[in-house]
Amino acid sequence: MKLVQQSSTERDTNAKPISTARRTALIASLAALCIGTNYAMLPLPNVKLMDAIVFTTGLFFGVVPGSAVAAIAWLVYGTLNPLGFSLPILLTVIVSETVYAGAGHLVRRTSARSDMSSFTSLERSIIFGAVGLFTTLAYDLITNAVSGLLAYNSVWLGLLTMNVPIPLGIIHEASNFVFFATITPVLLRLLAKGAVPIEMVTRVKTK
Repeated sequence: MKLVQQSSTERDTNAKPISTARRTALIASLAALCIGTNYAMLPLPNVKLMDAIVFTTGLFFGVVPGSAVAAIAWLVYGTLNPLGFSLPILLTVIVSETVYAGAGHLVRRTSARSDMSSFTSLERSIIFGAVGLFTTLAYDLITNAVSGLLAYNSVWLGLLTMNVPIPLGIIHEASNFVFFATITPVLLRLLAKGAVPIEMVTRVKTK
């Protein structure tokens, strides 16, 4: 028996099997981290660590846990929000937030099939940042289209106000590029120190 060479991403997310209790505790902690940082960063419009945390959860645990973190965080933050509450908007952002969990899961599957061992840490950070940029653009288009429809009865007006008169969309996308590139590698290393999903344990093959 010999170990198959792992990609850089796999090395970041492989350590030892994780128990159900520890898995649940880690997912709950990540959801709490989303909620806490959302409130802490409330004065900064459209600047949040939550999206990077949900992406990292999807990358490390899979799309279902990542989506669970997104839903839990938004149910708390979206309901107890100083900026106000709207059920249609809350449902929209919960569904839209899962795009980050899905992106993380997709990167996870891609890295499991491909040899990324030649990628440097900087290159992987750039990849994470690029994923964050484009998924955030998708998130912003969906949520602003729905907001425009509800507030102005116009999807196009909702999309226009995404960056006019304040470039909130650009701020969101640019900050997420930075957060995905910097926060995700750190979170992956922290998670890998204590646990890893069973299906991501080091693969072996027979000679």
